[in-house]
Amino acid sequence: MNTLTVRDFRNQMAFAFDSTDAGERVLIRRKNHLYSLVSVQEDIPPISPTLVAKMEKARQEHREGKTLKFKTASDAQQWMDSL
Repeated sequence: MNTLTVRDFRNQMAFAFDSTDAGERVLIRRKNHLYSLVSVQEDIPPISPTLVAKMEKARQEHREGKTLKFKTASDAQQWMDSL
């Protein structure tokens, strides 16, 4: 893992991008924050028609009130634990 300041990143961009392409994690520090340099894959598959249909079904169920509702996070957690 490489951590660079903004100045170092500007001066070593090729190194930072090459490291990211090689699978290394590159962090850029700016003031009190850290940012991660990541490569975006162009071959991300589009949403399948099956997934689109499932999403629309879920939206319809939500509109019809057929979804679970919890008053607190612990209620939701108890329900999840019961599965």
